[in-house]
Amino acid sequence: MLRLLPRNSPLVYKGQGSAIVLTEQVAILGIRKILIVTDSFLGSSGILDGIKQQLEKDGVAYAIFDGVLPDPAFNQVQAGEALLRTEACEAVIAVGGGSVLDAGKLIALLYSNPGDLKSFDGIQKSKNPGLPLFAVPTTAGTGSEITLASVITDPETHRKVPVVDSKLIPGYVALDAEIMKGMPKLITAATGMDALTHAVESYLSTASTSATEIQAKAAVRLTFLYLARAWHDGDDMEARDAMAVASFYAGSAFGRTSVGYVHGIAHQLGRICQTPHGNANAMVLPEVLSAYGNCVHERLADLAVLVGLGENGEAPSSLAQKFIKAIIDLRTETELPLKPNGLQASDIPSVVEEALAEAGDLYPVPRYMTEIEVTAIVRDLLPTT
Repeated sequence: MLRLLPRNSPLVYKGQGSAIVLTEQVAILGIRKILIVTDSFLGSSGILDGIKQQLEKDGVAYAIFDGVLPDPAFNQVQAGEALLRTEACEAVIAVGGGSVLDAGKLIALLYSNPGDLKSFDGIQKSKNPGLPLFAVPTTAGTGSEITLASVITDPETHRKVPVVDSKLIPGYVALDAEIMKGMPKLITAATGMDALTHAVESYLSTASTSATEIQAKAAVRLTFLYLARAWHDGDDMEARDAMAVASFYAGSAFGRTSVGYVHGIAHQLGRICQTPHGNANAMVLPEVLSAYGNCVHERLADLAVLVGLGENGEAPSSLAQKFIKAIIDLRTETELPLKPNGLQASDIPSVVEEALAEAGDLYPVPRYMTEIEVTAIVRDLLPTT
C-alpha cells in the first residue's frame, strides 16, 4: 500500500551551510511568519542562531515552539499547533532529531485538519494538505525528513500511534553536516544504527523494488564506511555528510517498503522502558536477522559482498553470518547499550504480543515469526544476574 500512495519529492539542499540556503527559501516563497519547531536543548544551544539571523535578514518574523520531548505525545503536537495558530504563522520549519521532525510534520498537518489526533491513526486519514513544511535534521538516522510517516504517543495508553500520510512529506529539506557535528557520540551511534536498520529491513522487505534496493544498499554501504568514523571524530565532516545522506536514502527506501520485526520489538522497548529508538533497534537488529534464518541468507549475502566482507560465490549462509557479525562488531565499537533499562520478566508477554501484532499487521516481512522466536529475542534483553 505504501508504494501506491501519491507523494511529492522535496527540494533537497545538501552540504555545509545548506540549512541557511533552505532558510532563504522561506522569504522567496513570500512567507511572512514561520513557526520554528525544536526541543529545549536545541532552542538554547545556539544551533538555531544562523537560521534565526537569516530569517531576520530577510524580514521574516518567527515564533519558536521548543516543547518537543523524545517520543512526542499528543499534547506536545497540540501545544505547537496552538502556538502556530495564535502567532498566525504561515509555515513550519522543524529543526531537530526524529522526534522534532515528527512533531513538526504533525503540527503542520493538524493546522489544516483540525480535530482529534487519534483520527490520524492509520493510512492517509487527512483531507487537506498541511502548511508549507521545511525540515532540518540535526541527527543522521531517523530519515523522518523524507518519510510520509510520523509516530506520536497516546499519553493515556502510552501506545505509539503511527500516522502514515503522503501529506506529511516536507517540501524542503536541508542535509547540513555542519549542524550535525555537535551530535554526542551516543546519539551519533544510535541514530546511525537506526539508519542501518531502516536500510536492512527495507532491503529484506517483500515490498522492495529495484529503486528502493538501490537506496537501501547505498545507505548500508555508507553506514559501514562512515558511522564509526563519525563516532570517533565528531568533527569529521566527510563522515557526517555521508551519514546524513545514508539516513536520507534509508528513509526514502523504507518509506516505500516499511520495516520489520526489529522495529516491532524496538517500539515496545520504547513504550515500556523509554529506550531511545535507535538504541532499541541496535539491541535487536542482529538477533532478529539471525532468527529469520535461511529465508534472508541470500539477501544478507548481497549486503555482505557490498561492504567487503566476502566474495560472490561463497555460501550465502556464511556471508549472511559475516554480515550479522559485522553489525555486532559495529554495535560494540560504538559502545551502544545492549540491554534496555527497567525491562522485567513480567513485561515480556506484552512486548511479544504487541511486536507480533505490529509486524503481522503492518509490515511485509520476509517471514512471520512465532511467539516462541520473538520471546527468545526479548528474553535475552533481560538484565543478567
